[in-house]
Amino acid sequence: MADNQVPLTPGIRAPQNYSVASLNIIAATGVMDLKLIAAELSYQEDLFNNTASGYLLVTDSMNYIQALNLNGNEYLQMVFSTSGDTFTEINKIFRIYKMDKRKLEGNMYTISYCLYFCSDEMIINEQYKVCKSYPNQPIFLNVADLLLNELKVPVSKIANIEPTYGNYDFVIPTIKPFDAINMMSVYARPNVGTPGADMIFFEDKIGFNFRSLQSMMQGDIYHDYAYNPKNTDPKNLNSALYNVLTYEIMNSYDVLNGVNSGAFANQLLSVDILTRTKKVTNFDYGSYMYEGFTLNDYPLINQFQDRKGHQLNQTSQAVYKLIYSNFQQTNSTYVKDVDTGSVAHNINAETYIPYRTAQLALANYTRLKISVPGDSNMTVGRVIGFSLGNINPNSEDPDKFYAGNYLVTAVRHLIDFIRLDYKTIMEISKDSTPNQYASPDSSSTLWQQLAKGNLNG
Repeated sequence: MADNQVPLTPGIRAPQNYSVASLNIIAATGVMDLKLIAAELSYQEDLFNNTASGYLLVTDSMNYIQALNLNGNEYLQMVFSTSGDTFTEINKIFRIYKMDKRKLEGNMYTISYCLYFCSDEMIINEQYKVCKSYPNQPIFLNVADLLLNELKVPVSKIANIEPTYGNYDFVIPTIKPFDAINMMSVYARPNVGTPGADMIFFEDKIGFNFRSLQSMMQGDIYHDYAYNPKNTDPKNLNSALYNVLTYEIMNSYDVLNGVNSGAFANQLLSVDILTRTKKVTNFDYGSYMYEGFTLNDYPLINQFQDRKGHQLNQTSQAVYKLIYSNFQQTNSTYVKDVDTGSVAHNINAETYIPYRTAQLALANYTRLKISVPGDSNMTVGRVIGFSLGNINPNSEDPDKFYAGNYLVTAVRHLIDFIRLDYKTIMEISKDSTPNQYASPDSSSTLWQQLAKGNLNG
C-alpha cells in the first residue's frame, strides 16, 4: 500500500462521493453556475493526445442558450474533488467549442445538449502556424519557446518540461505549433541516463508536459489497486476507494503485432552519402530489458526458438528501415560533441528510429481499462500497482502475468449528477511482466519437431 494515499475527509461518506466547487460558464453576457442543470461531466486526459478535453451534458429549462448567447466562444471553469482540499482537486478552465446532441426532454419546455470543451491552447494551435529556425540547441528549449512565445501559455500552466540530450538544428516549415512539437519529439532523447527516444508531449491536470516514458515509469507507485468482486471490509472506506469496480483487457499478447510493429526487434540501415559509409543498428528487446528502465522485471515473451534457431527479439529484419544520416561526419571544432555533424548536428537516427519504434509499441502492447471510485488526484503519467484476482476460487494468489506495475496512459473523470456517482476510468499499460514466462526446452525432441512444423518427424 502506498504511503501517499489520500485519506477520506469527514465530508466524504462513501467512495464515490464528490464535491463540485465550481461549474461556471463564462460568456460575453455574464457568468452562470451550471451545477443545478448539469447531468453529466466527463473530463479526459491522454498521454498520446496533446491537450485535455471533455464534455458537459446539461438539461436546460431556462433557455440558457439564448440568455448566454452561446456560440462557441465561451469558457467553462470547473473545480471538483473527492477529498475537498485544493491539493487533490481538478481546477481547470476550458474553451467551449461545440454544442451537440440537442433534443427535447419530456416536454417542449426542456431541452438537453452537450457542451464540448478543450484547452484554449488547442483552438489557438489550430488558428496559427509557425515558421522559424532553431539552430544548435536542445529540443526541450524549442518546446518551451513554442509554448511560451507562440501559444502564449502562462508559466503556471507548464507542469514539467524535462531536459533533453544533445543539440539539434531545426527549421519549422510553417506548421501548427503542436505539429512542430510532435515533429521534434520524434528526435528527442531523454537526458536522464536512460536509452532511447521516448519523449512525448501531453497535458495533465496540472498543465503541459514534455516527458520521457521511462522517467514516468521511474515514478513512485501512486497506489495499489485490486479487483475484488466484493469488498470484504465494507467499513474500510479507504480500502474501498482503491477497489477496482470493473476491468477490461483491451490488448493482450499479440505476437504477430509485436513482430510487425518492431516492439521485439527492428533494424535500421543508416547511409551517409557524403562519406559513402553505412551503419546497421539493431534493436533487441532482450537487451533493452537490462539497459532501459521498465515497469516490471521480466520480458513479455519467453525464449522460444523458431525453426531457424532464433527468438522473437533476435529477428531484427522483421521491421527494416533505411535512412540517409550524417553519423560519420565528425566536426573537429567540437570537442565534447563527437556526434556533431560537419554541416548540421547529428540527428542521431541510430537512436531515435529503432528505439522509439519499439518503445511506443511496447507502451501499448499490454493495455487494460479499469474503473475505480472517483479520485480527482489521479492524472496521466502516474505508476500504479494492479492486482487481478485469480479466477480459481480456491486460490488467493493474483494473476501472475496481468498483475504488476502499470503506467496510466489515459484518464477519464466521469461525474453523474443524476445518480450522484463519480468514477475514474483509466487506461493502463505495461512493457514487461512481474513474473517470467516459462521457456520450452530447446533440446526436447517434441519442441524441435514442433518448431519444424513436423510433429511426426
